[in-house]
Amino acid sequence: MKPRISGGIVGYYARCPRQAWLAAAGIRMEQESDDVALGKLLDETALPRLPAAVDLEVEGPDGIVLSGRIDRINFREGSLIEIKKSMSAKEAHAWQLRFYLWLLRLAGVRRPDGAPFDGVLTYPLLRRTLRVGLEDAHVRRLEGMVRSIA
Repeated sequence: MKPRISGGIVGYYARCPRQAWLAAAGIRMEQESDDVALGKLLDETALPRLPAAVDLEVEGPDGIVLSGRIDRINFREGSLIEIKKSMSAKEAHAWQLRFYLWLLRLAGVRRPDGAPFDGVLTYPLLRRTLRVGLEDAHVRRLEGMVRSIA
């Protein structure tokens, strides 16, 4: 069976490689927490006018299956939107969103004008947004992360 890496696991890896390894092995202790429940509620209620939960799956380096669930897509602006509760792990959030941008690049998906999608981290409770892009250096780091996790 081919290894499978998700955006959430990449986000864990950016914070703590051991946490990513545990998640990849199916061990996720925080799934029953109140913070996770609040995050799911935010995901369901924030930005209701945009299409929700788009699933992606592509084959990445070394045949590793890469998958992700994008919270929202704003097709008009060409943005992937990731909804988060707090900024306490904003660097990990940015890497998760870059991973989704990378999946689109690998799948050959672009905006109608031919440009690549960009990313937006949104923190509805804080009323903050951050722009996230994908550069070649980010792709190299993502490739390294995926190989380390697998």
